[in-house]
Amino acid sequence: MSDEFIAVATQEVTDDINSIENILKLCVNDADVFQNASKFQKHTHKIKGLAPMMGKEPLGDLSASLDDLFKKIIDGQQIEGVFDLILDSIPHMKKSMNEIDYDFSQIDERIRQL
Repeated sequence: MSDEFIAVATQEVTDDINSIENILKLCVNDADVFQNASKFQKHTHKIKGLAPMMGKEPLGDLSASLDDLFKKIIDGQQIEGVFDLILDSIPHMKKSMNEIDYDFSQIDERIRQL
């Protein structure tokens, strides 16, 4: 991928992570996340696609897992603990944008447990 593409994709992914954080700021619990699941999913879906193209495969994998969770919620499944999971995921997502080979193993394990 070209340097220009990487720069644009990096900005878009960063914007999407910030949007997830801003949506979460409007939430106080799982029920609020359920109500905003489609808004969250729009951003995780985009990150899921862009991150691997810019060499951030682990971020893409995390976003794919979150995307799947939000799709389940949109389909009516109530997943307890999703608010805290999203709250804890955001710093990991942000750090991964600046660190090569960022380790998502802890947060990935939490997602699998839900």
